[in-house]
Amino acid sequence: MKTVTVIMSSYNGSLFIERQIESIYNQKDVSINCFVRDDGSSDNTLQILTELQKKYANFSFIVGDNVGWEKSFLIALSLAPQADYYAFADQDDIWFDNKIINGLNQLAQYPDNEVVMFHCNKISVNRDLTPLSHQIKRLSRPINRQNAVVQEYAQGCSIIFNNAAKNLLAKRLPIEKVAHDFWVGLVCFMFGHVIYDCNPYFYHINYGNNASGEGHLLKSWQKRWRMFWGTKNVYYLPSSDLLSDAYVGLLTDEDKIFLQQTLDYKINIRSKLNLLFSLKFRRASLLGTLSLKCAILFNRL
Repeated sequence: MKTVTVIMSSYNGSLFIERQIESIYNQKDVSINCFVRDDGSSDNTLQILTELQKKYANFSFIVGDNVGWEKSFLIALSLAPQADYYAFADQDDIWFDNKIINGLNQLAQYPDNEVVMFHCNKISVNRDLTPLSHQIKRLSRPINRQNAVVQEYAQGCSIIFNNAAKNLLAKRLPIEKVAHDFWVGLVCFMFGHVIYDCNPYFYHINYGNNASGEGHLLKSWQKRWRMFWGTKNVYYLPSSDLLSDAYVGLLTDEDKIFLQQTLDYKINIRSKLNLLFSLKFRRASLLGTLSLKCAILFNRL
């Protein structure tokens, strides 16, 4: 039976974390290890985690400083116990009992030494598990390699990946602040294989204040607009991380030229023009592409 380490970052999740972890241990036909990094909770989350550790032999957690969910997940990834496969979990969802085994069956189609990631669909619900009207019937996927650099496509709680992917990711965690699902999805897309399963295998519960803001398109655009006119860059660019010693040898020549342009565009007019008029360097929607091009024009990448 294959082992799976489920990686979670918790923060003030006392109202829902136990229900989520119970659904993780209810998975069929797999051996589950659950590893949680608590990101400085101030409620009774730690007491709940302590009781869960008594209940489940393959459950462990560590307590850390509050660094934000993005960095917390990446730290947890770097410290996760060894397994055949790995999965991310939010603290406030509910998994169907066949979520993991369906992913493993599809991941098993690839050799163990190849980097492979699986991600699936979800059913978006409110806190009463009533389906919301805006359901995603198909999965987003990168248009091309340049698009993947500026547009996340896989939600963390939908991701499962193999040991080869974990080993590659562990070579170098990103220096800049970046969401774990964006980074893992990007690395696996650039250097391996991605499996897209449009079937839903979990309830993604919308409480109205989810940490990632996923599903709130209006709030996302409002945040980008504030960032554009503020002091922060609108988009995270992983160029320096991808051009590091850990990954540069895996990049194509075209990748290297493009990534260097994103690093040089503020000081090199040719690089700026290449990015502005590139048909490949864009986001999925017209509005998103316009936002990206404006960010380039006004040096907000």
